[in-house]
Amino acid sequence: MTFSLAGICAETGEIGYAVTTSSVCVGARVGAIGPDCVVFSQARTDPRLHGVGLAAHAATGSAAAAIGAMQGAAVAAHWRQLGILTRRGEALHFTGASCLPECGGLTGEGCLALGNFLGAPEVMPAMVAGFEAATGPLAARLIAGLAAGVAAGAERDPLQSAALKVLGSEGIFSADLRADRSPTPVDALAELWADWAPKADAYRLRVLDPDSAPPSREVEHANRG
Repeated sequence: MTFSLAGICAETGEIGYAVTTSSVCVGARVGAIGPDCVVFSQARTDPRLHGVGLAAHAATGSAAAAIGAMQGAAVAAHWRQLGILTRRGEALHFTGASCLPECGGLTGEGCLALGNFLGAPEVMPAMVAGFEAATGPLAARLIAGLAAGVAAGAERDPLQSAALKVLGSEGIFSADLRADRSPTPVDALAELWADWAPKADAYRLRVLDPDSAPPSREVEHANRG
């Protein structure tokens, strides 16, 4: 009962995903990023499958091997929805027979949309189109795609949580944001991104060159009156 969107940015090399669902705390359960891919386990999710997929891709470089390993490791795979998007743009997905309609996956230019228990068949096409049409950082494009899915029908049940995660260069996350419980979680996620985006470079500098990094008080209050 979830819809998610993975994406890559050819310009920056970033890779990431955004996800929303009708239960709380989706960021604790759905999606993981390795150096070269995003993997999803959703529907009746098993977060342990993320590690299986990441390990298989790291060992083989194959999206098909990663999906196969996740399916092979899944308990009752007919309840699972799985996906992978690689840094090279390879996208594969699997939807078990017991996943609730509307359900399935759709690939686009540099992206993969997955969903189950959706409110309309237009949700996944809207997500892909929203991502492809958006401009700016990868995080903003992922949120735009997720918001387009909400506008096209969302889920059958009211959404409660959303999450965004983007891996940048040198193994540093550009964004790792969660709206764990909200009546409008995608809007809440967009608000978090708007707050985080102008601060991200300063916190990245703390990782790479802490001697040159500004104090948190300066970062957090720079844009406040």
